[in-house]
Amino acid sequence: MAQGLAQGGVEATSGAADGGSTAVEELVVTAERRATNLQDTPIAITAFSAQALADRKVDHIRDLAGQIPNLSISRVTISHTTQTYSLRGVGEPDPIQEPVLAVYVDDVYIPRQIGSMIEFNDLERIEVLRGPQGTLYGRNSSAGALRIITRDPGREFRAKAEVGLGNYSAVDVRALVEGPISETLSGSLSYIRHKRDGITFNPTLNHDVNRIDLDSYRAKLRWTPTDALDVLLTVNALRDRSDTRGYVPVRQPGGGFSKRQTFSEVPPTQDLDQISGSLRVAYRINDALQIKSITAYGGFNLDPVYYDNDGEAALIQKNLIRYNDQYVTQELQLNGEYDRVTFSTGFFYLHERFFVRRDGYSRRNTQNTDPTVTPGNYNFLRAYNITNTEAYAVFGEATWKVSDRLSLVTGLRWTNETKEFRFNNSILNLAGQITAPSIRGVSEKTWSKITPKVSVQYAWTPDILAYATYSQGFKSGGFDNRATRLDLATLPFAPEEVISYEGGLKTEFFDHRLRANLAAFYNDYKDLQVSFFDPAYVGSRRGNAGQATSYGVELETEAQPTSALNLQFSIGYLFAEYDEYRGAGGAGVNADGNRLTNSPRWSLSGGLNWSVPVEIPGSLRLGVNAQYQTKTFSNAIPAAGGQHEIPAQGFVNAVATWTAPDPRWAVTLSGRNLTNASKPVSATFTPSTGVHYRNYPDPRTWLVTLRYAL
Repeated sequence: MAQGLAQGGVEATSGAADGGSTAVEELVVTAERRATNLQDTPIAITAFSAQALADRKVDHIRDLAGQIPNLSISRVTISHTTQTYSLRGVGEPDPIQEPVLAVYVDDVYIPRQIGSMIEFNDLERIEVLRGPQGTLYGRNSSAGALRIITRDPGREFRAKAEVGLGNYSAVDVRALVEGPISETLSGSLSYIRHKRDGITFNPTLNHDVNRIDLDSYRAKLRWTPTDALDVLLTVNALRDRSDTRGYVPVRQPGGGFSKRQTFSEVPPTQDLDQISGSLRVAYRINDALQIKSITAYGGFNLDPVYYDNDGEAALIQKNLIRYNDQYVTQELQLNGEYDRVTFSTGFFYLHERFFVRRDGYSRRNTQNTDPTVTPGNYNFLRAYNITNTEAYAVFGEATWKVSDRLSLVTGLRWTNETKEFRFNNSILNLAGQITAPSIRGVSEKTWSKITPKVSVQYAWTPDILAYATYSQGFKSGGFDNRATRLDLATLPFAPEEVISYEGGLKTEFFDHRLRANLAAFYNDYKDLQVSFFDPAYVGSRRGNAGQATSYGVELETEAQPTSALNLQFSIGYLFAEYDEYRGAGGAGVNADGNRLTNSPRWSLSGGLNWSVPVEIPGSLRLGVNAQYQTKTFSNAIPAAGGQHEIPAQGFVNAVATWTAPDPRWAVTLSGRNLTNASKPVSATFTPSTGVHYRNYPDPRTWLVTLRYAL
């Protein structure tokens, strides 16, 4: 798992102790804005190197589902490249909202969950930081941060091509080329083609749906005229024509039921074009100081995108939408190290313009006896709005090494954020023509917050580190861009705030053959941001739950009993509930004392990688990993009949890689969901409109991949 880090001009290497023969991997991370050993980093962090991801055949973020304790990565979302998360009980299920888990790709913040499901090619590593991350990172995040770090161009020529074929006519192509252009210039190009037929049949449209069809591109140009200056230009592009999700309705024609059928009358169209560019300039002033600038521009155009929110052939709820998002970010960092003090300070700016045109067609309630689709029985509304965000932040964190064993960490962040919401909504007819104006106006509000962090760490031995941390997190308020009523469009929802306490141990035993990292946490949330269905409004609303609490424990272990065998195991325990959540199901219907959604009490994962000692030409490596979680709920007020319950379930994946005697060639056979688990992974039940559907995981899939690498 050895690799070089080249982020921000910092280079480091990691490799197993004792040459990697009988010790767990030594992994270097940059979670604290400088290269540190994972075991010396006093944060609850899960890190995967490129080799670890290859051993598990992790090709995109969703492949990590279930493999990180207390992090729920939705296995099914509204589209392939949209991803939602829940960390330590707190998540953002609405894909158009800002995530509570901040996602960074090469240190560039991704402001929306649409388009955030990143496909991987030429990864350096992945880091998942649990807990508020405000004093080191540009964007505030109340739950944590997901960092995706791709490899920067180097001075050696390198090329790789992979072609994979699988069931459901899957085609997976990944290619890259990297190398020097001149004495000071190097570059890289990478490409991904991912295509797969549908896994669900739609008799109404008479074809399979839930298809995947995307192309992804990345280009990097790196200029290093001196040892002190490192300039990197990166351009990313994505074209996604995958289907929007076809939901499986509980009510199906003929009285039967199939988990692999949807009856939606809406074509699952999605035309997503996404592009971003960033310029990173790192300059080492002297041996103690480095300054870094990260400038980025990006966005997406999702036009059109059609969602059917019920899965039935009858018109109950559908949305015909156009999204356009554009953002600019600027981050400046000053990182230093003087004797016993290290520090990182920064300034962050974000401007985002998020445009929505949503034509919504919703049945008012289930009591109407008139079967005709008329304005009397339905709402035909167009939401036409723009949300402008201007955010500034100054942040910093310093570590004072009091002694060889004891260190103190202090951090502080100031955030100022203004949101302007412009709306001009209309009433439609069934053909989508405007028949009358609805609401129109402009709302604006500014929020400001100072959030601190204090931590102490003590190295009991060179292999045992203990730490305790107090921190605060903050997620700005905003306006409900789904609002179609004037009072709701002008009513801001409040910022989400959290006070977090965390303690942990980082340990290694038996001459570095066993690693065991333990973290315990307690989070006290105020004004938790939520989206909920209001029967009186007949639609989704955005608001705040008064208070919520989550606490738990996370244990991650890795063992290297022999040079050929590596074992991994992790377990997470989570207690998460709403202390105060009034009106969760409408006026007078409260969720006080109920569990937070998508928060399993227990989550477990384990796996092994084995270099098989078999006498054949070349070498054979096998990998197996499994995940299990207990039941969860998809609604803050679970229905008495269990319609919102997501049952306990597990998944098993496996990988076998044969490397030829000429190591440039390799063949990999990978399988996901080998047991063909088919319990629902999400569910929606809205009695007032009759919407009741479930989502099921992808069935058993396999892929054979031929790889050639120079």
